Amino acid sequence: MKRNNVLIVDDQHWVKTMLKEALSYSGFDAHVASDHVEAIEIVIVEQPEIVIIDVNLPEIDGFRLLSIIRSIKPDVKAVFISGSSNVNVARRAMAEGALRYFIKPFDVFDFISYLTEISQLDTA
Repeated sequence: MKRNNVLIVDDQHWVKTMLKEALSYSGFDAHVASDHVEAIEIVIVEQPEIVIIDVNLPEIDGFRLLSIIRSIKPDVKAVFISGSSNVNVARRAMAEGALRYFIKPFDVFDFISYLTEISQLDTA
């Protein structure tokens, strides 16, 4: 069975660690990056099917990062995460092509369930 490749981009260590462990346990190949430079390197090498991007990153925001990632891998599925419950940020995430916007802290079981669902869209 093919394991889905996922990239988590967040500058908070605990978020990356928690999500990587949960995703790995749930059958995903999870990679982590703290900033846009690491993220781009991982996208080039690993070609993830799904990227999970924090809206607020150092140096460039998650929206700009998604644009760069899509220039490398146009078919990548994107999910944004953020500590902000600002409705305008959530709307922008969806307008930028995110499939979903999760507000931290979120229920990790619901999150994994959602990622499992979207990862199976290509295999159905």
